[in-house]
Amino acid sequence: MVNSFDKIANDYDEDIYPLNTREFVLPTVDILEKLSPGKDILEFAVGTGRIAIPLSKRGFQLWGMDNSKKMLEVLSKKEGNQNVHMVYGDMSKTKLDKQFDMVYLIFNGITYLLDLEKQVACFQNTADHLKPGGIFVIETFIPRVDQIVKDDIAPYALEEEYLGFDKYDRINQLVTSYQYNLASKDTESYQTKHRYLWPSELELMGKLTGFELLHKWENWEEEPLTSTSEDCIMVWKKK
Repeated sequence: MVNSFDKIANDYDEDIYPLNTREFVLPTVDILEKLSPGKDILEFAVGTGRIAIPLSKRGFQLWGMDNSKKMLEVLSKKEGNQNVHMVYGDMSKTKLDKQFDMVYLIFNGITYLLDLEKQVACFQNTADHLKPGGIFVIETFIPRVDQIVKDDIAPYALEEEYLGFDKYDRINQLVTSYQYNLASKDTESYQTKHRYLWPSELELMGKLTGFELLHKWENWEEEPLTSTSEDCIMVWKKK
C-alpha cells in the first residue's frame, strides 16, 4: 500500500503554505520551547521538519519520527537539519532506546491513525518515551458538527484554482479529504484519510495512559478551548 504522504512529499511544503511562514511557525515553536523541561525532544509525524528544524536551532536535540520515507527524504535535504535525528517508524508502536523531556504530535497527526486502538497505542507509546514529568503536546482539529450531520460529503474549499471536500463515515469517525489543484496542467489530486476525535476522547486517552492534563487551548496564543473552537491543543504531563 502506497503511503499517501509519499505521493505528495515533494510538494508538501508548498501545499501547506502559509503554514510554513514565520507567522504560523514561530508561535508554535515559542510555546514548545517554553513547555519543554529539557533539551531532548521527540516529534511524532515530523514530516518535512516545518517545526523540528526551527526548534532544533534553539538548542534542542530533536528526534523526528515519520512513516513516510519520502517526507523524511525531503527533510534530509533541508538546510539546518543537523540537530534533527530522523527515524522511519510507526508512532503507535516503534520504540526508541531513549526517553525524552517532551514529545509533541501536532497539525492533526493523531488523526492519521485510523482506528481507536492505534490512537490509544500512540498515547501509550508517547508515555513510554517520556521521562517522569515529561510533557506531551498534541494538536488536532475539532470536527464540525454541521458538516458531519448535514451531509456525507462536505466542501471546504471552492476556489478558482483549488477544490477540496471531505467525505464522512460517521459510524467509524473517519473522514477522507479530497484535494484538487486545478491550476496544474493535469489537475493534480490527492487524498488523505483521518480518524477524527472529540476533545473528550483525547482527555480519556490521556487519563488511561498515565497523563495529567495541564492545559486546553484553541491555538498557540494559549487562548482557552471553547464550544466554538475549531482546533484543540492539549498539554499533558507524565505522572
